[in-house]
Amino acid sequence: MTMSQWELPPIPSSSLDMEPSVADISASSWSESFDTEETPQEKTAEPSSKERRQSASQMTADQLMTIWGRVGIQVCEVAVQLFEKSKKKLIGDGTYIGFVNAVLDIVPNASVVEENASSFGYPIYVQTGSSVTKRAADIMPGDIVMLQDAKLKGHKGIQTYNQTVGEGTPVVAVVGEYEPKKSKLKAYQASQHVGHQTVETVSYRLDDLKSGSIKIFRVLES
Repeated sequence: MTMSQWELPPIPSSSLDMEPSVADISASSWSESFDTEETPQEKTAEPSSKERRQSASQMTADQLMTIWGRVGIQVCEVAVQLFEKSKKKLIGDGTYIGFVNAVLDIVPNASVVEENASSFGYPIYVQTGSSVTKRAADIMPGDIVMLQDAKLKGHKGIQTYNQTVGEGTPVVAVVGEYEPKKSKLKAYQASQHVGHQTVETVSYRLDDLKSGSIKIFRVLES
């Protein structure tokens, strides 16, 4: 057979008029629906302030230790420096919170504390009376301790002592060192004794708290 004799077989005209099947229509409408409808995954939203607070409230001990390494060490060093300077001049405005603010103002990456604040960072330790209700991390130098209506009773050497701290106005101080075995901390706080150095060192035994509260905060980064 020669090339001129080759012809395509006739195609029935009815084949060209064939309507789309139900399956084709369904597939087409599904594809259009998929392309036009927005899926939940495509919607993104910034976390709310409440969600950010919840995230901060779930910090681990390792995260808190990392923050201490970046901020807390400097807070303690500045507190020691101002303690030495207080032999010759007034630090801050002479109040407990004034001294703490004077310390934090010098640490460049420390978060700012609002005036009359009830929190100085992340609460790592909370004790009411003899009950410890929160212990999120080890107490470290540079943490901030707050005592409110705290009544302590115990022994110093062979002597029995009774002490009330933060009655009416909370006492706020910078932790200088902490002895876990004795549950005892040394702190730097504004002195309220006329004629004395304007910043003093004091010690508190957490186990001696009988009523009132002691809270310890980890200073956060700004």
